[in-house]
Amino acid sequence: MSRGGRVQLRVPTAQDAALWTALFDDPEVMRYVGTGEVRDHAYYVDLVARQQRLAESTGLCLFSLVTDRGTVGFVGVHPWERPWGPQGMPEIGWRLGRAHWGRGYATEGARAVVGLARRRGLPHLVSMIQAGNTASAAVATRLGMTVERELVSPEGTRVHQFGLSLAGRR
Repeated sequence: MSRGGRVQLRVPTAQDAALWTALFDDPEVMRYVGTGEVRDHAYYVDLVARQQRLAESTGLCLFSLVTDRGTVGFVGVHPWERPWGPQGMPEIGWRLGRAHWGRGYATEGARAVVGLARRRGLPHLVSMIQAGNTASAAVATRLGMTVERELVSPEGTRVHQFGLSLAGRR
């Protein structure tokens, strides 16, 4: 478990699959994620298992983001796996249940993750943020990320690739 002020990062447990399912069972939460599809519990069971394996092999993953309010979402680094864009590059991302928006949790958790990525020796992070997702773009900007390029997803959505160089920065 890693602490960052009001938030804690924890490798997700099997119980987190149910928590994430409930937190993200909201079209507004999923609006800027891929095609916007709300995912079922089986999806999050698989996601948690993949993140556990990733944490075991790299020390990084999509961590459960825990506050005094309980698990509020996730934040972390995982390889960009879509068949377009920065394939294989480490992407920092976050997702919170709607009841937890606007409290600074995503920024605080993401700052802790940037520190972990830096300590693990990653030279560069990207964050893929759909155009119009001003809240996530604001988090990326607060992290010091800048838009590196604009892409169009296979579904026709404009996506900004934000980037942050970690090399030489402490």
